[in-house]
Order: sequence, then C-alpha cells, then structure tokens
Amino acid sequence: MKNKPIVKAVILLCSMMTVMAGATIAPSLPEMTKAFPDNPSAETLVKLVLTIPGLLIALTSPISGWFIDKFGRIKLLAFMLLLYAAAGSAGLYLNTLVEIIISRAFLGIAVGGIMTTAVALIGDYFEGDERQQFLGTQAGIMALSGTLFITFGGALADISWRYPFAVYLLAFIAFPLVLIFLKEPKKQEINEKSDIDKAIPKLAWTIFIVSFLGMVTFYLMPVQIPFLMQEISEVGSFETGLAISSVMLIGGIMSFQYPKLKRRLTHYQIYGLTFLFMGIGYLLISTANSYAMTFPGLVISGLGAGLLMPNSNLCLVTMASPENRGKVLGLLTTFIFLGQFASPLFFQPLVNFTSIKGGFLYLSIAMILVSIIVLIRNKRLIKQ
Repeated sequence: MKNKPIVKAVILLCSMMTVMAGATIAPSLPEMTKAFPDNPSAETLVKLVLTIPGLLIALTSPISGWFIDKFGRIKLLAFMLLLYAAAGSAGLYLNTLVEIIISRAFLGIAVGGIMTTAVALIGDYFEGDERQQFLGTQAGIMALSGTLFITFGGALADISWRYPFAVYLLAFIAFPLVLIFLKEPKKQEINEKSDIDKAIPKLAWTIFIVSFLGMVTFYLMPVQIPFLMQEISEVGSFETGLAISSVMLIGGIMSFQYPKLKRRLTHYQIYGLTFLFMGIGYLLISTANSYAMTFPGLVISGLGAGLLMPNSNLCLVTMASPENRGKVLGLLTTFIFLGQFASPLFFQPLVNFTSIKGGFLYLSIAMILVSIIVLIRNKRLIKQ
C-alpha cells in the first residue's frame, strides 16, 4: 500500500469525528437546559440531544455495513462526512430543542456510516500485528481527541452553549482527504483471501452484548457527571468538561497499551479488567463530596473505558470474513451506540430510587462482582 502513514492519518481523522458526536457538547448540557426556561421538559430533552445520535446510529449502522459490503467503502464515507458537517453544526442556528434533536438524529446516521467504514477499512488494509497495533492506536487517538474536544467544548460553552456545535465543521477537512488518499479495496483480492462462511459468527453476538453493556456503563460519565457536579460543587462548564476529559485522556493512554496487554491476556480477561476498573472508579465517584474528589474515580474508570473498544474491534475484525466485515462491524456499531442511547434510561430508575451517587454505588458493586467472576473463569473468546 502506498502512502501508508497518510492513509492511517486519514482513517484516524475520520475516527475522531465519531468521538465528537457526543463529547463536544457534553459540558454544555446544563447551560443548554437553562436556555429553554419555558420548556418544562428541557432537562430530559437536553439529555436526548446528547444521546439521540446513538439511537439513529443503532438503527442505521447495519444498513451502512450492508452498503459498504455490497457497493464499496469510500463513496459512503465521503457522503457521510458531508452529512456529519451539515447536521452536526445545525445547533449553531436552530431555535428549538425539537429541531436540534432532529438534526442530531441525522448526525447519528452520519456517525454510524463513518465509524463502521473506518474500522472496516482497517480490517481491509492491514493484517496481523499491524492491524492489532493500529486498532489500539485508533482507540487511543479517539480517546485523546475526546479529551481535546470535551475541554474545548467546555471552554466554548462558557461563552455560549451554541459554540461547541461549530466544531463539527471539521468534517469538511476530512472530506477531500478521503477522496484523495483512500482507495477502494479490490473485491477480487478480498474474495481470494476469504475461506470463511459469510454468515455472522455465533460468538459475535456475545461480543455485541458485552459491548452494549460496556457502553451503557461508560456513557454514564458524559450524561450524569455534569449533573452530579452541580449537586456536589458549584463549577462551570469548563471545569465539568475538564473532569470528563480526564476519563478520555486516561482511556486514550490505556488504549495505546492495549497491544501489550493483548500479548499477555485473553480477550475475555481484558473484558474482565474493563468492568473491574469501571466498577472501582464508580465506587469512588459514589463517595465523592467535592469536585476534586471525583477525579480518582474518573481516572480509574478511564482505565477500563480505554480497553473496551479495541478489544471488541479486534475480536470481530479477526473472526469476520472480508465479505461480511461491514455487516459485522455495522452490528457492533449498533450495539455500541444503542448502549449510549439506553444509558440514561437504564440508570434513571436507580437515580429515582436513591440518587445519582447512590446509583453509581449500586452499579459499581454489581460490576466489581461480575468482573471478578469473569477474571476467575479465565476463558478464551476466540482462538489466539
């Protein structure tokens, strides 16, 4: 492959777009709620502004996966980048929460296509250790860019809750780079390499469910932490963004370490560590009584968050054939973002029963117990 470093850089740039979908506006949620004082459902609708893209990604990613398997990767990726820029930046000028939610739905369609195609291209372009290394790099860059976008979004939100929506216009930079530097994998070459049945492997459904549960728990941070901060400390959007971005930063560092961990541990053990770290982190968050005291829990939970995506991606890219890679990864994207959308719905009954801190406490205990069982069993998910 020619210009391999440039190809990797373009794929990483596209992957960063998927992180921006929710992370950029997360710190502005409380200020956005205040901007619509006449709407009695403003707090609920504002949370949907953050999570509605996840629902549309969940519904449309399998369609994107089917499309790229049948018609190719690059055209869809380029179109989705244009849709991403248009729908993502619409919050700059739309005047009602319903209109913003609709624009975020179109953003979700774009993110689903971008994320599915980016991971499929990694599977197409790279093999073996290089693939494993690059998937870790991709997850790390996504997490680190999330740190940047959340912090930057928090700073912009302190000026106006609308300004973070301008960051989505960066997709206009990625669009020409995709057309110039990314080439369509040749179907004939893909077919010659494949000797695997085109059906979705049964074991893939286990990975889908685990990934769904992982995102349900992880996404409590951008959705619930801003409101927890308001309960325990009077801090602005920038400070809230800084707290959430610390999770992304630690997650990114951990993702870069994934290839080293994978040489020593099975996929199953890495999933156990994922939920153990998040469980311990949430336990510490549940005891925090000040802004500063939330950071140890956020940092430890970030260690687990950084392992989830590279582990799931590598599992599925390894077991899927080139002919059905788009379909399999499209379904993974569905479960990942369905978990994001479902996160506040799953967590709200615990909040209603106790409080936000109480919800974190009960969830952390369950996660720690399950992760210990997983680690003790020491089972392999796929042949190494």
